Amino acid sequence: MKKLIARMAIAAAAALTTLGAAEGAHAQGYQEIAFQRHHAAPRAAAPQAYDTQANPRYGFGPRVTIQPNDVVSGGRIIGRDPDPFIRGELLRHYDSGWPD
Repeated sequence: MKKLIARMAIAAAAALTTLGAAEGAHAQGYQEIAFQRHHAAPRAAAPQAYDTQANPRYGFGPRVTIQPNDVVSGGRIIGRDPDPFIRGELLRHYDSGWPD
């Protein structure tokens, strides 16, 4: 009976050792995959729009990168202001259809 218990204890210890080694290898593989997934992706191009302020008569100017303070409607930059309330007003008035 003591031999059976000793064999079971040795088998359990071997199983736990194998499980611990397999878990470490699995975690290392996961970290490598996560690194490849998050760091190997190409960067997206910065969004661009037509600068209508450069050619206001026709509404198309050179394509420029959109900045945080720009007001954009339909792929065109229609104005700039640091105040978000004013940017909202510019967009509402531009899209309203009412003549200035």
